[in-house]
Amino acid sequence: MLGQQLINGLMLGSVYALIGVGYTLVFGVLRMLNLAHAYLFMAAPFVAFSAMRSGVPATVAFATGIAGSALLGVVLYIVAFRPIPRHHALGGFVTSLSFGVALQVVVVNAFGTLKIPFGTGLSLPDIEFGGLILSGIQAINLVLAATLMAGLLVVVNRTRLGRNLRALAQNETAASLLGVSVRRHVLLTFLVSSALAGLAGLMVAERFGAINAYMGDTYAVKALAVVVIGGLGDLRGAMIAGVLLGIFEVLFQAYAPPGLSEAFVWLLLIATFLFKPEGLFGMRQTRREV
Repeated sequence: MLGQQLINGLMLGSVYALIGVGYTLVFGVLRMLNLAHAYLFMAAPFVAFSAMRSGVPATVAFATGIAGSALLGVVLYIVAFRPIPRHHALGGFVTSLSFGVALQVVVVNAFGTLKIPFGTGLSLPDIEFGGLILSGIQAINLVLAATLMAGLLVVVNRTRLGRNLRALAQNETAASLLGVSVRRHVLLTFLVSSALAGLAGLMVAERFGAINAYMGDTYAVKALAVVVIGGLGDLRGAMIAGVLLGIFEVLFQAYAPPGLSEAFVWLLLIATFLFKPEGLFGMRQTRREV
């Protein structure tokens, strides 16, 4: 049924959007891609799993998983981004990937490479409307993802904190001279983006009921495509492109020949580079030489 597929697409799209927003936040401030994002996505479910295995209630374990990924994001900035000069073209790109791979190795050594059952034990009623079924967990995840992304847009566009972040993205030196604490705002950016990655990882873990050390790889790569398609540095673009990509991917899986959904993502990315390289919502940038 088309309606049910749209719901499934919204679930998948919300995951892409959350990861894409995390990429966009860091890129917008530092102009560097954080390739450890996929590994923070993976780390949160393992932190939550470890907490639940120790007897911690599921809701507290989920909060612990998100907090764990946020804390890892701060460590990532301190060891992999802060020491690297901003003018170094591949600095953060390489060091963040190295940090992520090291984190994955730790998880593999602690838990192995096989899938591990992941269950919260929460019993939530399904929601039925018009012949469509939305599980309680799906409903909570959708509401939480939508609320967080809408709140983030408000913060970035309507608050002093958001103005400071936008000022940093435009010109770090000028923002610093105007009294913006660069280090504090960059740390906060990593904290929030990593927490969003952790939430996305927990949503996927709960949806499929299993986790493994490589669970973030596919999602993170597609989220990079989302960032480019939506427009580099544009939060609204990352959100909308993520949701649309999730919907189209599910529809292609349901109604198109096998494998076409995977090709669609990358064909759309190529088309974006060819016909609108600034992305759907990005602004075309020009450079003036003085």
